[in-house]
Amino acid sequence: METGRTFQAQDMAKVYCEKCNGCGDCCHGMSDTIHLDPYDVDQLSKGLGLAPQELFRDVIALHADGGMILPHLHMLPDPDWKPAAAPASSANIPGARAAAAAMGLRVVDDMEGSMAPDAQTNPGVCRFLKEDGRCAIHAFRPGFCRLFPLGRDYDADTRTFRYFIVDNGCPMPGKMKVRISKWLGVPNLTRYERYISDWHYFCREVQAKIASLDELNPDGTAVRGSFTEKLTAFILQVFYLTPYDPSRDFYELFDLRLAEARKVL
Repeated sequence: METGRTFQAQDMAKVYCEKCNGCGDCCHGMSDTIHLDPYDVDQLSKGLGLAPQELFRDVIALHADGGMILPHLHMLPDPDWKPAAAPASSANIPGARAAAAAMGLRVVDDMEGSMAPDAQTNPGVCRFLKEDGRCAIHAFRPGFCRLFPLGRDYDADTRTFRYFIVDNGCPMPGKMKVRISKWLGVPNLTRYERYISDWHYFCREVQAKIASLDELNPDGTAVRGSFTEKLTAFILQVFYLTPYDPSRDFYELFDLRLAEARKVL
């Protein structure tokens, strides 16, 4: 395995699983880790034929991240999982639910009441995993799913990133080299990569702003009525809940929204 190396999109990396038989191992145990960026939600909305607001009813759940309330793919309880002890709920849920309620959203409780994985929490299984072990939304699957078993190593100086192979990723033997751009299968990959960097660093800017305001509860969510709460609601509304016009370029519309959001900061 090519651990320790970083790659660019045109490089070859040993991530293709020739012997993949649809085991679905990478679709189990993900809890709240399949974070969704605005492009992901736009693709899910168009692919499933559901408005963004409808996705937040059961397909998407919310989590607190550095004071921001951000979406992730909502897992279903894994029927094959056995708890080590009685299920424990996370402190993240009440705060996230209160913040979401202020925005007119409902937080879906991941795995029977917890948003954070631990030894007592059902880590879940993807709702889009079919009985044959294949993905029902493969054509418009989230970026995290496309990426696996790769990760992104960001460079703050250049505001770009390179790819790396995740340690203890896919356990299946017999990996073969494939060009990363082909593995990702994203149209206009150069533009997509610039968007990913822009979103990543915008979130870091927002989190730095939130940290400077000191308006967070112990559970990491914003104090009710604070600027932080309003900022979080604004970001969810602008980037996730407001549909992107399918007749126009997503990236063009995203850039316009990003420019407006930066004015708020």
